[in-house]
Amino acid sequence: MPVIDTYLWLSKFSIAYDQQLTKSPYTLQCALLCAPIVNKFPDYNSEELQYEFLNYGLFNPSESEGLEKRVMKMKSRKFWEFINLEYQLLKNVWQGPEVSIYIFPITNLDFVGATPTKNGVAYKNALFLFLSENLSSEEIRALFAHEYNHICRLHFLAMEPNRMPLMDSLIIEGLAEYAVRDLYGERWLGPWNNLYSYEKALNIWLTVFIHSIHLKGLKNHRKFLYGEKKSPLPEWIGYSIGYQIVDTYQNNCGPFTTLELLQMSSEELIKGSDFPT
Repeated sequence: MPVIDTYLWLSKFSIAYDQQLTKSPYTLQCALLCAPIVNKFPDYNSEELQYEFLNYGLFNPSESEGLEKRVMKMKSRKFWEFINLEYQLLKNVWQGPEVSIYIFPITNLDFVGATPTKNGVAYKNALFLFLSENLSSEEIRALFAHEYNHICRLHFLAMEPNRMPLMDSLIIEGLAEYAVRDLYGERWLGPWNNLYSYEKALNIWLTVFIHSIHLKGLKNHRKFLYGEKKSPLPEWIGYSIGYQIVDTYQNNCGPFTTLELLQMSSEELIKGSDFPT
């Protein structure tokens, strides 16, 4: 099934960790959890992949002491089976592509200003979920829908990361959050969607974003999406603007289904929104 049985990988890691072999926890994690995936990432080695996943929320090897209990709880709550059912449902509704899905425990450490409970990251051919064992089914559904919507949009765009313009990065996030709202309601939207009024977002769009919407390369978009200290870009501003673009487009031109929105160009969505170019 598309949901890879990472439970087995995590069990092997826990056993190896408990045996206190000569290898460090970081080396074990890299060898048992990252090396099996590296063939999907030709531009990475396993150490670079581990570093990236740790930044997204993969459990820190220093937390391995209680890992087995956490993983057992995830297994008893049938996380892998539940996410596979959600995948089959959304793949059918959105006519989405086949993708490998990897589930790992999230770190207990404070890595973005608050103790995290969930995070995810989507690549062209793989989706990773970093989860707390205590998450509700609704929280898992919302996170998975957000990330799989990314996969569907990336499939439609068929564009290499270094060629993607900022406008597409904004719309990717906006579409994903709008899909969550459409499926499960506003309660499950990310907190960034209510951070800024339309007037505030529009002002930042006109003074900062509009001059950079053709800026290419995902690595160059980070400050626009997440914000940057000592700059006109407040926290999560790109996520908020992306969602407001899709929302106002729907109000002005819709209603459209999520599948229809996924197949529209970013230029069309922006043009029909309340964010003029």
